[in-house]
Amino acid sequence: MSDIEDMLSVPDPKVDTDRALARLRARVKAERITPVTRMAAPPRRAAVSGWLKGLSAAATVALVATLLTVSGLAETILTIFEPKQIVAVPITSSDLSGASSFDAYGALTWTEQPKPYDVPDVRTAARESGMTVLVPGNLPAGVGAPRYGVMPKTTATFTFSAEKARQAAAAQKRTPPPMPANMDGSKLFITGGPAVVAFYDDGTTPTGASGASPFTGMPKLIVAQGKPPVVQSDGVTVDQLQSYLLQQPGISPQLAAQIRAIKDPSSTLPVPIPVDMATSKKVTVQGVEGICVGDSTGLGSAVIWQKDGIVYGVAGTLTEQQVLAVANSLH
Repeated sequence: MSDIEDMLSVPDPKVDTDRALARLRARVKAERITPVTRMAAPPRRAAVSGWLKGLSAAATVALVATLLTVSGLAETILTIFEPKQIVAVPITSSDLSGASSFDAYGALTWTEQPKPYDVPDVRTAARESGMTVLVPGNLPAGVGAPRYGVMPKTTATFTFSAEKARQAAAAQKRTPPPMPANMDGSKLFITGGPAVVAFYDDGTTPTGASGASPFTGMPKLIVAQGKPPVVQSDGVTVDQLQSYLLQQPGISPQLAAQIRAIKDPSSTLPVPIPVDMATSKKVTVQGVEGICVGDSTGLGSAVIWQKDGIVYGVAGTLTEQQVLAVANSLH
């Protein structure tokens, strides 16, 4: 049994919450404790590079800003984002300088939270995910046996809140554009996964120091596949959603222009590429168009593509030719 399964199998502790709350209130009253509101500290993560943090932030902005393309008001729940192709979006550090995280505009409630777990082999990964899991027929020399992980299907609801947006802006002494009245209280229904990731090590320990390479700390090779996210709306207009998010303080005019230039944003998954650390270009992989990303040092690369309703990715501390050879050998 994997470490994750061991942790999940631990029984929930029995806690007398009523008694604990009563004792806490008594202490607060007796000692005249004044509550202090603090921002929650982010979870500690080992070896998370600045490039990955920037990629995550940019992906959130690009994804939400491209939830788009149906004009008018949806009278029922309407699918507004279901990607069928991928496009690179070059970004710089200034493109997202001071941009608020998406939770500043409302609340995210998980119906099924992401709970990745280890599985022993590819057959188990296929059974647990419900997907046909492709495996490489061509591996570079020195790459070891794979370890598999599965991310089940996850669902969440995001509810927009004009009041929360005002409070977040006030805390940063900003004046954002007003949230449209019909956006306040509207909901986005987000579904992602399942996904399968295979990690191939080479017997060495990846270094976790931050640096110029976005592939720092990565295993020798990663092969991933999963169903892309699907976003539905219960009524907010697409034009209002795009306009509101792209006018927020901290989003550069250059980034906003790139997002607006996407021809079919409801079916396009944007991939942010930090131009000071990596380059990207279009490539043909598995007979379809994909994006190849290389870092500025030449020490790592990745290729991302979508085919038959599945998003695939191959990445690692390998050359572009090696990564493409692995990707084209998947079967």
